[in-house]
Amino acid sequence: MKRAILILPIILFILFESCNEDFNVNAPFQNVYTLNCILRNDNPIQYAIISKNIYTENGAPPTSPSSAQNIKGANVEIYYNDSVFVMRDTTIQVADSGNTKQVNCYYLRNLVMKPGKIISIKATMPDGQILKSTNQIPVCNTAPSTFPQSYYYTNELPIVGGWQLGYYIKFPFYNWLFRINNKEINDMLSFPQLEIDYDKNEGGTYVNKKTLVPLSYYPNSDNNGFIQYHDLNFSSIYFAYTSLETVNRTMEEISGSDPYKDNYIITKVLFTITSMDPELSRYYSAYETYFNSFTVKLRPTDYSNIQGGKGIFGIYYIYAYSFAMDKAYINSFGYQYNPSR
Repeated sequence: MKRAILILPIILFILFESCNEDFNVNAPFQNVYTLNCILRNDNPIQYAIISKNIYTENGAPPTSPSSAQNIKGANVEIYYNDSVFVMRDTTIQVADSGNTKQVNCYYLRNLVMKPGKIISIKATMPDGQILKSTNQIPVCNTAPSTFPQSYYYTNELPIVGGWQLGYYIKFPFYNWLFRINNKEINDMLSFPQLEIDYDKNEGGTYVNKKTLVPLSYYPNSDNNGFIQYHDLNFSSIYFAYTSLETVNRTMEEISGSDPYKDNYIITKVLFTITSMDPELSRYYSAYETYFNSFTVKLRPTDYSNIQGGKGIFGIYYIYAYSFAMDKAYINSFGYQYNPSR
């Protein structure tokens, strides 16, 4: 779960960027609304924030909180699957430089999104101005096979114990592909995870747990232990693999030194792909370029897909696929296998 923890603050920062009046770069006189809404299928609550930034005639940023504020009283609607969902306004607390502040925003509960569907947002401001945007949830194609299914490689790849020849495990049987309207999309950012779910008998009660399979293990500097390595960045590379030795080590660490291996029941192996749709990928990349460069190549607010204003209407989607499992492989570690739990 470490990767999700690292990525979440970035997504929240993009979503709540419109809350921060100091973030704006001096620009010609403008009176502009900003709408930020990132829909997520891993969260039962969706949020949208609207702000209005007012600059002085000489391009100076606002000098008082009243000049750059979150907008209340707007009518915000989500159009999806021939239905209209109205977002309600609320106030939440957001961390800001070690402090918390109240932020006006809009929320919607229990929006169930499916790949391939078109989704739109429309926000009507109290003064009648309209902000709107339309997006489409990409379809992700892949074909996980039996776990573990190994392939022999002849190139040197990092596995337990250093650089050796051996077997590796592809996360999906094939690479994964993103499509919109049956057209392949190759500019989306994503990252994969391979998760093993299991139940552990603790005092007569089975407790559900999960562990992530790392891309590899590296010897530490003292050579008396190993450090897990995960790719912590979004990437446009649509494949991933790890060594069979790495998978074996992860399986062994589930029970560790516990001699009662049959207290562990492997229930499933899940392959997940966390993705940003093309619009959100471009917006995210604009932020990365801005913050990771000493030259101003692009202001964070220069990229927008909002008609009638600025901001981003994006989709953060996690695709999940279950592997069939080799029972003999699971049993070889002393564990039980029960996919029906």
